[in-house]
Amino acid sequence: MCQNNKQSLEIVFSNLSQKFPTLAIWLAEEPKLMLDIINHVASDVVSEVYPDYYKIHDKIFIRVKDLPVEDKLRDLRQVHLNALIKIRGVVTKRTQVFPELKEMYYRCQTCQDLKGPLYNNSSDDAKQFLGQCIICQKNGPYIIEDHKSIYRNYQKWTMQETPGSVPPGRVPRQKEVFILNDLVDTARPGDEVEITGIFINKFDYGANIKHGFPVF
Repeated sequence: MCQNNKQSLEIVFSNLSQKFPTLAIWLAEEPKLMLDIINHVASDVVSEVYPDYYKIHDKIFIRVKDLPVEDKLRDLRQVHLNALIKIRGVVTKRTQVFPELKEMYYRCQTCQDLKGPLYNNSSDDAKQFLGQCIICQKNGPYIIEDHKSIYRNYQKWTMQETPGSVPPGRVPRQKEVFILNDLVDTARPGDEVEITGIFINKFDYGANIKHGFPVF
């Protein structure tokens, strides 16, 4: 990885399960928590072996490949939520690469006190947790401190079932895939891809208004 100046270190899941079975089970069941820890350890190891590598990439990401169980796109259900899954399909659409907030700092406009870092996918959600300023005892207003906040690359792909896997007389189903950091632009529309990732839920505002109850 370091010889090629890359940021992602690929780990074969079967190798991990043979050497550290417990770690492999935890990774499959709680990938979000485990990947944060493993990424942190990988970054420490790289900085130990190559002390100046941080000048190229400040963080290293572990990518899991060859997961033994493959799920079909149309079979994804609530039981798969927050678990590590592997799916196969064709990329039909992709967006531009956007900067997404990763670590946020807010400044209180009343007393100029700096709050942070806050880790949240949504800046609106993060503002709710700030509450009352401990310095001036007022509820803000808060504005985001751009030069201290950290962003990451973000891209959305639309992935469709491969034509051969669709049952006769059925319409191919689609799922949205969120691509982060160095994985953006690694595939183009028309490419058949195998994706290993975390199956998450996101609040669907349009469907919520239409049906009148929370839809994710």
